[in-house]
Parts: sequence; C-alpha cells; structure tokens
Amino acid sequence: MTQSNWRQTMPSAEAYWMNRVLYDIHHIHSDLQRYKADPDAYMAHIPLADGMKAAIRDNDIGAMYLAGVNPLLLRAHCLGLQIPEATFVASLRAAGQALAGEPDHG
Repeated sequence: MTQSNWRQTMPSAEAYWMNRVLYDIHHIHSDLQRYKADPDAYMAHIPLADGMKAAIRDNDIGAMYLAGVNPLLLRAHCLGLQIPEATFVASLRAAGQALAGEPDHG
C-alpha cells in the first residue's frame, strides 16, 4: 500500500511540520496565544523553509494546501483565526486552478 496525502505520494517532512504547527495552535490554547502574539517567534524553532513559515503566517491557504497540509486543519485554522469563508474558498479555488496543468500525484 502506498502512503499518500491529498497532494503527495509520500507526505513530506515539510507537510508534517506544517500540519503540526496548525494542529498545535488550534488544540493547545497557550500555543494559539503565543502564535497570535508573534507568529515568527512561535515558528522560529520549527524546521520549515521561510516560504512555508510565511504561508502559515500570512494565512496563504492555497499554498498550504499545495504543500500537503490537511484540509481539515486548514479549515480549523480559518475558523480559529476568524478568516472569512469567502477567503478560504477563494484560496482553495485558486490552488485548484494552479493544479489544472499538473500531473496527478496520487
């Protein structure tokens, strides 16, 4: 059986860490408070490329989805930070359009 997520044949370490950040900030109240106070400081010790940290900090839902983040964690992130539904949906639609020309990775 091949392991996969919605974007990658084998989930990457980067996808794991992005999922972990979103999980922690929305399941551990003190983490959410630290993240809201200073996202860059909160993620300073996380082994992610600057671009992926920026996607989290800037709430770039499409970029996070394309990097392999769990869609349910993305939804929880939007709800937890009160990101409007229209913004969430528009970002996912833009990501889908970006994928239109890519081969299937599943």
